[in-house]
Amino acid sequence: MTDTILQPPWLDAQAPREGRYVIGPPLGHGSMGDVFEAWDIVLARPVALKILKHLEPAAMIRFMHEAQLHARLDSPNICRIYDVDATGGTPRIAMQLIRGPNLEDASPDLELAEIIDILAQVAEAVHGAHLQNLIHRDIKPSNILLQWRGPGAWTPYLCDFGLAMALDGPSVTQPLALTGTPAYMAPEQVRGDRSLVGPPTDVYGIGSTLYFTLLGRPPCVSTSTGEMLRVKRERRFPSPRSLDPQLPPALETILFKCLEPATQDRYPTAAALAEELRGFQRTLAAGTGTPAPATPPRPRRGLVLAGALVGLAILLPVAGSCLWTRRTRDQELAQTLAIEAASLEQGINRERLLPVHDLRPADAGSRDRIERLRARMRSRSAGDGLLGFALGQAYFLLGDLAPAEEELDRAWSAGYRTPEAAFLLARACGERALAARRQAGFLGQAPPPEALAGLARAEQWLAEARLQTGHPREFAEAVAAWLRADYPGAADRAREALRANPWHLESAILGSRALALQAQLSHDTGDIDGARAGYQAALELARTALVKAPSEPRLHHACCTAGLGLAAAALERGGLDPLTLEELEQQTELALGLDPGRPEAQSDWLQVKALKAMSLASLGQDPRGVLDQALQFYWGRTREPRSLDLRMDHLVLYWLQAEAEFARGGNPGPSLAEALKDAGHSVDRQRDFLGDLLNFKARFEASRGADPRPTVETVVAHFQPLAEQGRASAGEIAGRAWLVRAEWEMSHALDPTDSLQRSQAMLQLALQSRPTSAAAHALQGLGQVLEARHQPERRTQALARAREHLQWSRRLNPEDRDLAHLEAMLRQPLAK
Repeated sequence: MTDTILQPPWLDAQAPREGRYVIGPPLGHGSMGDVFEAWDIVLARPVALKILKHLEPAAMIRFMHEAQLHARLDSPNICRIYDVDATGGTPRIAMQLIRGPNLEDASPDLELAEIIDILAQVAEAVHGAHLQNLIHRDIKPSNILLQWRGPGAWTPYLCDFGLAMALDGPSVTQPLALTGTPAYMAPEQVRGDRSLVGPPTDVYGIGSTLYFTLLGRPPCVSTSTGEMLRVKRERRFPSPRSLDPQLPPALETILFKCLEPATQDRYPTAAALAEELRGFQRTLAAGTGTPAPATPPRPRRGLVLAGALVGLAILLPVAGSCLWTRRTRDQELAQTLAIEAASLEQGINRERLLPVHDLRPADAGSRDRIERLRARMRSRSAGDGLLGFALGQAYFLLGDLAPAEEELDRAWSAGYRTPEAAFLLARACGERALAARRQAGFLGQAPPPEALAGLARAEQWLAEARLQTGHPREFAEAVAAWLRADYPGAADRAREALRANPWHLESAILGSRALALQAQLSHDTGDIDGARAGYQAALELARTALVKAPSEPRLHHACCTAGLGLAAAALERGGLDPLTLEELEQQTELALGLDPGRPEAQSDWLQVKALKAMSLASLGQDPRGVLDQALQFYWGRTREPRSLDLRMDHLVLYWLQAEAEFARGGNPGPSLAEALKDAGHSVDRQRDFLGDLLNFKARFEASRGADPRPTVETVVAHFQPLAEQGRASAGEIAGRAWLVRAEWEMSHALDPTDSLQRSQAMLQLALQSRPTSAAAHALQGLGQVLEARHQPERRTQALARAREHLQWSRRLNPEDRDLAHLEAMLRQPLAK
């Protein structure tokens, strides 16, 4: 289990910065650079940031060399490198932040068993580096950081590869330069003989480190290079047991073999040394490696404990030793897998920060790695909590919410019960519940019990997290407001989170989504100016973040959502600027470039085409060419099972196609039938196009002599309750349906009075919510014309009111797509 990632207390707006990193307290100083704790404002996590001191060319080359060699390595016991950056001309390396002491500082308090376990892990990690043809050349206690993972258990991390040498590459240090820390260097390093540097060189460094950790001093403490070389070559340093008689002879033997002057006399590989240490560890655990108690110069709790175990050793069954070994291997494998899984998150995020490019290869590779990690996870018996969390996080970033929640649930059950895990569970569970609620809205149903239960679970997870996550606190509060459908609150808190951390992309995404949804609600209740302001704010928020993460699909989608809302509001107010359409088309093409198969990007592209078709129709032009292009895309590029948004696009495109065919004397029947195949409410859009589709169906039926009243009743059942709740567009849709019925009744010698009255009532509700609705005024004018036809005695008064509504409609939106049709119907009676 790792520490929960929290924003450090020193993080504030006044802290100094280096590129994308906010600089915190110093962690250490070296010959090449200083190391600081820092905060990565892009990925919202702490790092250790090494900043180069000297900018001369040779130092720059060595600095980049360190980063390149370090980046080769992937080991649970080697400090990971995250990023190399030179923004502003100052080179820096961002590395994994290890919260714990280094081995030099911690050694006085370590027990013997802990020391052996730590150095065995280091030797295994060094062997992994050797397999990559890398020699560290500066292994010493201060370059080994320790992280506590439980009683008697430490995870060591080898760091500082500034002097590492690639056996398969050129040297970047001077041939005779003294490279390393003299007290811990092998003789061949002291001599500057690069030809002899190899794995045994690092074995010597591990032996020197073990010597210091056990005895409190390095093997050689001379300040003279010549004297140091003589001491090392002749092995004239004090024998370990002369300094600590309690030290087991077997351990002294290991130390002497590490510190042999000749490379061929040392352990040939770090793996061989690790195996020796593991063997001694097993002996120590069995109680046979501890000498008789004595009063040592530097007493160690581990030695006392080992002596106490002697009397119990004969009672330990062999099976217990085997079980311990298996558990140790399981834990090591779990840790290795968890680190591999955590690197997935870094890789996914890193891809999003690059310039716009095809994400498919990287995302496919990430999914493949997830599946391989899951397969390996099944082969072990313990420790899957951290791994499950890392896999869940990777799935979440890829947008795969169901497997994300599954892995996170498994992690929680396995004991990984951190606020970060609870918060991510709340987000995954909540987004799935919101999707289920949206699906129910598409079908015109009440939210299903599982959606309500999912939202309740999300609230419980949020309570468990207590807002103590690695994200800004304001972002956690924004998520809580979002799940409660408090969109203004979510937007406000997300923007506060961005003020605290301008690089927190999740806040920008959530804030833009919340602003757009609030704008859509404002639009539907008649506040067009408020809707436009909300959409504009959502667009600016997403665009600002997109500069920082040009390949983040969710930001592209947020830009498209806000842009489409602005365009729809503009179309309602008097026409759509062709430049706006062009910008939207460019935006959707960029999003498709990231992943042409991503449903959100496909739907955004189709929505822009539908908007373009509506704009053409409002200008009296034929939109069928644009619609044909969109439908070819729909059937050629989208795949089953299609997302809810794509199903809405299917409805809208075929409805527009049917309208265009009907207006030009064609047969709209096939297009209408196709639109009705999967008809539902177009929730979260600027208008509920199901009402437009059903009203067209009623008009088409009436034109064919069929009875439209069943269809009208369907429209009224769906939309009249919404109109009564203040939804302006619902009032327009229901009012139009009653007019279709009234006109049909008049043509069939039936009394239309009730239908006309109901229409006027619905349209009046619409105008109360949206006084600037050109469509509602035009429809009221049409109702007055029908009333004049039905009641000739009231003709003059009715036509006067019709003329007034027509003038209002022209003034509000001279290019409304319905106005030309309605005006033609009004023209003849008004002219008389």
